[in-house]
Amino acid sequence: MGLKDKSLISLKEIDGPQAPHDAFLKRAVDLRKEALAFVDDVAKLAEFVGGEAESLGLREDWALRKEAFPGVEIHFIFNKADDEFPASLRVLFSGRRIRSVSGEDLIELTVACLNHMLRYVKETVADPPEICSKV
Repeated sequence: MGLKDKSLISLKEIDGPQAPHDAFLKRAVDLRKEALAFVDDVAKLAEFVGGEAESLGLREDWALRKEAFPGVEIHFIFNKADDEFPASLRVLFSGRRIRSVSGEDLIELTVACLNHMLRYVKETVADPPEICSKV
């Protein structure tokens, strides 16, 4: 499913620009994104976390969609580091019930899923990054 088939929104769009949740989510993502560069099979990662690999057409190295509960989906969009840019991980949301969930609850669900991804890295990589041992 491509981007044209989805209406993806950021936490800031859900919660409002003044809410502190977006900054908290960015810090949580920044702590974990480097470890996700070790993912070599996104389909296996998606299966591990109960999600689905997807292609959004954003020139991402990989993307994963996780349905937190009916009508609420979390999208993780990852780009590996290269000579010009550091690794990046964007988190967007979609679903018919997404605006009925608080930003605080979305952060909890997102961080729990990110931590589950780190467990996958810990279990599949010979020498995983230190952050994987902290979840």
